[in-house]
Amino acid sequence: MLGRSERHFHPIKFVETVAPGGSPTAEAFVTRDPATIHLVTTSGVFREAGRSSRVCDERPAIAKIASVLVHEEWHLRNGPDERGAYSAQLTALLMLGYDEHSRVYWGVKKAMLRVVAAAAPRAG
Repeated sequence: MLGRSERHFHPIKFVETVAPGGSPTAEAFVTRDPATIHLVTTSGVFREAGRSSRVCDERPAIAKIASVLVHEEWHLRNGPDERGAYSAQLTALLMLGYDEHSRVYWGVKKAMLRVVAAAAPRAG
């Protein structure tokens, strides 16, 4: 879906649980030694992709998973900045045909706003 072969991507592992200390709602995470993307198979989007009975129903979930891979790859290449990783993810969704009016794009945008706001220093 992203138009890249396996050899042009970091290794991907399928796991059932989030890394210790990670968000319980995480859909993926990375480790650095070796650099690996871990997809959480118990996440809502992963379950949605597997439960759809028609290809047209599962396409948004598959696009979301592809965008999650882009998000996590951004972290491996650039570090922990969430705004940058979410921007890369939103760009991937746009390239896959999901614009700001789509449910999948808006869900990612909402998550980005929530995460960035939570990380912002508190005035006081």
